[in-house]
Amino acid sequence: MKNIIQYIGVLILFLASFTACNLEKEVEIVLPAYERQYVVECYLEPGKPFNLLLTKSSSYFDSISLDPAKYLKDLLADSAKVTITNNGVVHELKETLYIDPTTNKLGNYASTDIVPADYTTEFVLNILTKEGKSITAKTKILPVVKIDSVAVEFQDTFARVLTYITDSKATDDYYRRVLNEGSLDSLPRQDFANDDKLYDTELVAYGTGYNYIKGDTIFNTIFHISKDYFEFFRTINIAKASNGNIIAQPSTITSNVSGSANPIGIFTGLSYDRKMTIIK
Repeated sequence: MKNIIQYIGVLILFLASFTACNLEKEVEIVLPAYERQYVVECYLEPGKPFNLLLTKSSSYFDSISLDPAKYLKDLLADSAKVTITNNGVVHELKETLYIDPTTNKLGNYASTDIVPADYTTEFVLNILTKEGKSITAKTKILPVVKIDSVAVEFQDTFARVLTYITDSKATDDYYRRVLNEGSLDSLPRQDFANDDKLYDTELVAYGTGYNYIKGDTIFNTIFHISKDYFEFFRTINIAKASNGNIIAQPSTITSNVSGSANPIGIFTGLSYDRKMTIIK
């Protein structure tokens, strides 16, 4: 009887191994050819020069050159004609490398003209690519929503920071909250966007955990953003999460740029209030 049981056990192991071998099969998937798109990022910040980043998208499976010059040449879209019109004045953005001294963000089209603090008149973007395709968009710069106060509350030796603003209940508003520690060019500890449907009252508080000690420096920035930018920011973050998950569905980025060039991207005003706080 014992020999029979041992024989059956060996037979089961053999059949399992044989079956498992048959489960392995190479499958070749032919991907459709990827069509690159123009990508626009243009943020109008009053008091700063007009500047814009125009690039071309790449496939998820494309290799990236380790040569910085070659990488930039492949990434940046050249030979485009770019204008931004506001209140009857046409501002031409020339092709050049522009680096924002505050944020270190790169642009490849810029003007010496300064963005006016115009919170009522539309700004109109027009781009003609070197292939003769068009990209257009419209936006307004929203008024700044001031930070009312920044409060520091201690629990033992650790402190939290509460940032207060007043939200108008008469309008639908959207905000982006960014918190940096130590310096503005540090990676944000908090960076998210929200709409005012989350709030029941006009007084709004953005908080932190009890993460800070005396001497720490905190930069609180509250951006008053358009619905277009809110949707762009939200879907960009979803797309980033999808890229890191091989089984996730591809995500569509919501843009406010359009035209025969089939572009994606954002054209928006950038208005914000910022306060620096040293924990004491």
